[in-house]
Amino acid sequence: MEFSTQPFDISHRDTVAMSPLFGTPTFRWLPAKSRIETRFLMFYTRVPQGFARIDNVTFENGKIAILDHSGKSVALAASQGL
Repeated sequence: MEFSTQPFDISHRDTVAMSPLFGTPTFRWLPAKSRIETRFLMFYTRVPQGFARIDNVTFENGKIAILDHSGKSVALAASQGL
């Protein structure tokens, strides 16, 4: 897994043109001499049989909730917060 300034090895022009990706912007404009901070939360888990496509993952109140396209969901206790 790689974290960088963009999700794919493509030009900045192509990145701007394809935004958003999965409903999330693929870039942010940062004014000169300013700073930005980003946090990532990674996890892995087994999902129940029958999960076909994950539609959403949320993090609220120390829990990670995974929602499948069929409406099934899994909730996990996060060992660390953001």
